[in-house]
Amino acid sequence: MFSKKILLPFAALAMLLTGCSSEVVEKDAIPDLSQEALHAKAKQYASLGDYSNAVDYLVALDSRYPFGELTDQVQLDMIYVYYKAHKTDLARAAISRYNRLNPNSMYADYVLYLSGLTYLQAHGTMLQDFLGFDRAQKDPQNLYDAYKSFNDLIETYPDSPYAKDAYYRLIGVKDQIARREWAIASFYQDKGALISAIRHYQTIVYSFPDTIYVKKALERMIENYEELGLNVPAQNARKVYENSKFDENCL
Repeated sequence: MFSKKILLPFAALAMLLTGCSSEVVEKDAIPDLSQEALHAKAKQYASLGDYSNAVDYLVALDSRYPFGELTDQVQLDMIYVYYKAHKTDLARAAISRYNRLNPNSMYADYVLYLSGLTYLQAHGTMLQDFLGFDRAQKDPQNLYDAYKSFNDLIETYPDSPYAKDAYYRLIGVKDQIARREWAIASFYQDKGALISAIRHYQTIVYSFPDTIYVKKALERMIENYEELGLNVPAQNARKVYENSKFDENCL
């Protein structure tokens, strides 16, 4: 978690441990320790899932030893613990800072991965899904930013240990964006604003063709073009439809 090399086993340990440490740390009472000792305490809290205290120790470490031997590692750790503590704005700021100070970092793939996770976290939570909130109605900017982070990771670092998970998360991101486009297109469709509906169907077809919404989007496009008397676009859309192989789960 605290370094690229130990990320996966450290994550597994954190998942097995629940609750927080019984030791409460006052923000203004971080002991006067060496940078190694402060970092060790931060790791200890993080392994227990106590990300609030882990943040406190990392912030103290960063401020007391801004040019220490652990500077780069601490910056990476801060991104992670801010994300785990659901402090998305601070996680974004930490990511921006890290990228600015380390433009050629060997951990760029890891930072891209955390960037994507942070944008997803900002868009919504698992609790919202459980309670039935429809994320399709939310501002999609965080989804587009997550899409870019995961896509950049996959394209730039295809052999990264984070690429596989980024790929599956990207599938979910595309589905959410396509679902939102479908909802907007359906709204315009019901209002009889066929041209506006077509524009959103086109977004699904051309930008997210591997989602479950593409088959119905093409069908609606064809219907709308024909109703509007736009025969050439209708024919072109029909050719695309006939030459496409749709997933059996398509709408």
